[in-house]
Amino acid sequence: MYYFDMTDILIYVEKETTVSGIQRVSFEVIRRMVARLGAENVRLSYWDRGRREYVSIASEIILKMEEFSPDDLGAVFFGKKARSQQSAAPTLMRYRNRPLKYWLHHQVRAYHAARGHEHYFAKMGSSIEEWNAFKERRVPLTPNVAEQAPRINVSQVAEPGDQLIVLGAIWNIDGLEAALQHLKDTKSIKIYQLVHDLIPIIATEHIATDFSGEFYHWLLSSMGYCDRFLANSQNTARDLQRFMDEVEQQRPIDVVPLAQKFNVVHSNRIRDPQKPLKSRLSSLQGLRQSVLNLTKTPFVLVVGTMESRKNLWALAQAWQRLAQTPDLNVPKLVFAGKPGWYNDDFKDLMAATGNLGGWVQFAKQPTDTELGFLYENCLFTATVSFYEGWGLPIGESLSFGKTAVVAQNSSMPEVGGDMVAYCDAHSISSIYEACHKLIAEPEYRRALEKKISDASLRTWDDVAQDVEVVLAENRGQGG
Repeated sequence: MYYFDMTDILIYVEKETTVSGIQRVSFEVIRRMVARLGAENVRLSYWDRGRREYVSIASEIILKMEEFSPDDLGAVFFGKKARSQQSAAPTLMRYRNRPLKYWLHHQVRAYHAARGHEHYFAKMGSSIEEWNAFKERRVPLTPNVAEQAPRINVSQVAEPGDQLIVLGAIWNIDGLEAALQHLKDTKSIKIYQLVHDLIPIIATEHIATDFSGEFYHWLLSSMGYCDRFLANSQNTARDLQRFMDEVEQQRPIDVVPLAQKFNVVHSNRIRDPQKPLKSRLSSLQGLRQSVLNLTKTPFVLVVGTMESRKNLWALAQAWQRLAQTPDLNVPKLVFAGKPGWYNDDFKDLMAATGNLGGWVQFAKQPTDTELGFLYENCLFTATVSFYEGWGLPIGESLSFGKTAVVAQNSSMPEVGGDMVAYCDAHSISSIYEACHKLIAEPEYRRALEKKISDASLRTWDDVAQDVEVVLAENRGQGG
């Protein structure tokens, strides 16, 4: 039997209504592994914090999910009655899993709408018109897709040689490590852990100290119950090997690179002259007016949590130089993501300069639909981080046929290959030159886009196949 751990996904969906990088990776791989191995051979496992038991449910349900849905996952695992995305009012998406807060904020919004306070809605990227249009639709609550699935304690059914694969981030989850160690000691099951990065102990200057310490101790303790490790890139594998050498504990490491290509539907290119006029209308469905406004002039897109590790201050400094470059048609710089750690220098710069005089704009916590719309309509993207474990936004950019300015460090060249323009993350001048070249030389940008269209990008099916090979090679071997 194969067990695929869902613990971090479930903790995430208890609080969030959108999806982050690591949870997306886990979901995409698990869904494909269930299809490849057969639902009868796979169970979805997780640490039940309430019952303090490591339990599992049948895996068929995940095959019915075409995309990551916090609503569906909450219903299956918790019997959770959540407000669907379609039934959440504008600006209230973040509260849709919290009924009391949803009601309170709904009352406040209704008050301001009734009194015509347009500025109140404008601050949140919406409008009274959008609020009233939603009221007229009268969208009903969507019923749960399923009742809560029956749970079985893994320790009661696991057998020697069974394999448990952890694809997510599980450090600092009280009780989980002890449960995994118990399964290893008493049931002799094989446990694999995918390591996404060692950033908390590699780039400690960008991480809270207590978080770095927790990560270090988790990684050290995982040596006790893990038979093998999977690394999402060659660079992560090197970092992990360095850690093992230092603590003098060795485990095999299998490199399973993540996907470069994501499932996208090219339907949102509003300026495509070949696109039928009527179909352009469908391109605008599900978009906030604030997001649509960002695409009225050419722009470059930056996707990800806005934290110091992403090197946003240096990118903004480079953009300020670009804006002052004579005879250069400079596009806007649009940041799409949520606030993160230690980013005060960037926020101070934006406040002091009025977002660089309007050259910088923000799409706050965009939905998947809105993010796809931004990718589809940008000139190119920029990922100039000081360090990454993989670099999902680079792959997302390639999926939409868009090249990028990418920092030439850590794992990012493994994602971008020869299809992007590289820069030195520690040099504002280098970032400037890479961006300038893509802006000033359209033929150079088109040449990179041609490489993207001709390339055979790595898919999630390729990732799942590699995971399956690792499991097959080690099934039946002694732990």
